[in-house]
Amino acid sequence: MTANEELPLLDALRGLGMLQQELLRLALFIASQGHGTYEGETLTCTLPDSQRRISTLLAMCAGQSFEFLLRLAKQRGIPVRDAYPIARSAVESFVNASYLLAESDAVAERAIKYAEFAAWRHHNRKFGSGEFSIEIQSDPDPAATLYSKFPEFAGKGNGSWTNLDVPSRIRRVGELTGRKAGSRLLGAYGLIYSLSSEVIHGSPFGASFFYSAHLQGEHTTEAFVAGTVRQLEEILIALLHAGCGYLAAFFEKQKIHSAVRAEEKLFNRLMSLSTKPAADFPFPLPH
Repeated sequence: MTANEELPLLDALRGLGMLQQELLRLALFIASQGHGTYEGETLTCTLPDSQRRISTLLAMCAGQSFEFLLRLAKQRGIPVRDAYPIARSAVESFVNASYLLAESDAVAERAIKYAEFAAWRHHNRKFGSGEFSIEIQSDPDPAATLYSKFPEFAGKGNGSWTNLDVPSRIRRVGELTGRKAGSRLLGAYGLIYSLSSEVIHGSPFGASFFYSAHLQGEHTTEAFVAGTVRQLEEILIALLHAGCGYLAAFFEKQKIHSAVRAEEKLFNRLMSLSTKPAADFPFPLPH
């Protein structure tokens, strides 16, 4: 098959995303059921219980968001802006899932406890500034509850499930599960994280980027629509990096060799697609 006979890049990436989702479903099945088979190999989940529970929860959330984005990728124009916050959530969920399965069970147990603490804090907090402040309190003595029920989260700097920033979590994944997982997650982070932050927070640059990226000097509706196709391609490439990072961490950590090979084959295809010139692909038809 020649380059010009191939699918449009966006469609090829969607197809690759569907294949990745199948591998993700395999990982989630093994984690939830404890065992399964793939290409004649018996697969067994060896993760400690806390790591298995919390990392699987986050990976499932990421997969659900990815599934929605594969459908959203059929859209053009204005709706594409909403792909950025969903993509950011999926990428960071894959990073966190990878980090929690890579680290110790104690780290995972803190993350599970944090879910309970954060639910309590949501109903016992203050927000705002100066005169424009609101206090919510469902607990008659929140200070006493904090120190008696959630002592590990009391004190300055202890109110989160981890003190590591996202790049540091990615570094730990690479150190503990292998360079493949770490490098794939880092690629996803670089492709989407800061840009999606600009869009999510409604910054001037975020708005300007969405409406003007890839215009190539043509200030027309057609050029804008074509630009949103390019943005969707970039978003899917970032998501595929993140999903591959999680799969590499999950399968490498547990030495599930057949699935490790399947993830590597998928990632190599991703790299082949994403490094070709745009001119090698036909432009997708409008939806």
